[in-house]
Amino acid sequence: MGVLLFLAITYVVYYFLMQQTTNQEYEPVQPIHFSHKVHADDNKIDCQFCHSGVRSSGIADIPPLSVCMTCHTEINEYFGDGSKKANRNKPLYDNEIKKLYKYVGFNGQTFQYTGQKKPIQWVRVNNLPDHVHFNHSQHVVLGKLDCQVCHGEVSKMETVRQAAPLTMGWCIECHRTMEVQNLNGKYYQNYKEEHARLAKKLGVKRLTVAQLGGTECSKCHY
Repeated sequence: MGVLLFLAITYVVYYFLMQQTTNQEYEPVQPIHFSHKVHADDNKIDCQFCHSGVRSSGIADIPPLSVCMTCHTEINEYFGDGSKKANRNKPLYDNEIKKLYKYVGFNGQTFQYTGQKKPIQWVRVNNLPDHVHFNHSQHVVLGKLDCQVCHGEVSKMETVRQAAPLTMGWCIECHRTMEVQNLNGKYYQNYKEEHARLAKKLGVKRLTVAQLGGTECSKCHY
């Protein structure tokens, strides 16, 4: 009886922890109102143009303001139609560009750097606990996942919010259902025969991340 009670309590605690949300729909106010809708949707700027670290690093990187100035050394005002749904307009966007210039130290009239710059304190939106390891390059390059799988349709967001729950259960469910898309890639060449035998043994054409060990604790926790 004691063993059954222990197992029942363990299951309840496990289920509870698996479903705990980590601020889904969190939508903080940022020092500069950066509209992903204007940049990624209206102007078709690719996510990886700004967040270049996703292909080579474990973290996506917050782009330095020098990346913003790639365009805004020439663009000092907003020329679009604005987002009617979010009630955004030209005066608001123009004011945000002026804020950018103050942080980076740039004169929008003379188009010259003033040398008087200051750091900007962005508010982090998606944040995992310190004991959780998530590698962006592994998922984007090797797993070939689109950014939208975890971050939602950011290109449609006027203000970025946390789209996914980011719970352990949410991650594990993805590993259990997501088929590995790149078994023939360079990374897997040394394991090609082993993976083929495993797929045959399990009676599947494509292996899931879980079938390759993607639900082992040490894969995400250290």
